[in-house]
Amino acid sequence: MPIRQDEIIERATAADAQEIYALYHSLVDMPYGTWNEEYPSRDLVDEDLKEAEVFVMRCGGRIVSAIVNENTHEFDELAAWYPDVARWAQFGRLGVAKDMQGRGIARKMLAHAMEKAREEGCDAVRFLVGAQNLPAQRSYAKLGFEICGEADAWGERWLCYEKRL
Repeated sequence: MPIRQDEIIERATAADAQEIYALYHSLVDMPYGTWNEEYPSRDLVDEDLKEAEVFVMRCGGRIVSAIVNENTHEFDELAAWYPDVARWAQFGRLGVAKDMQGRGIARKMLAHAMEKAREEGCDAVRFLVGAQNLPAQRSYAKLGFEICGEADAWGERWLCYEKRL
């Protein structure tokens, strides 16, 4: 799915923190989501921008989506990930503005983040998805992600997705 002329995906900066947080906060308590008033917090957004790779999509100048390539091993013990992969990208906090959902933006963001991970030498990517998040599951299926397991963590049931690059 190509990027439209008015869609720009780029690495976020500290100046984007409040707008990213506002996007995330607008998605709290979605019927299929796992986010709440405490997560993701503004502090977590600031931490992501300092320690991880955050990409945003701008459309008409506003941020309509964000995704984080986390630099952590937090998921390592949650599933039987590909045993032969040495270098992973671990994605999280993918959000799309309510008024922009259903337009393939999540898939575009994932495709962009995967390409960047490939360029950085990663062999595969992994992502956790709330077991009830059917829209996200459809996006991952269309991009060829595989479910390698399920996990209970942080008070939620998760599907553990992975894909070779």
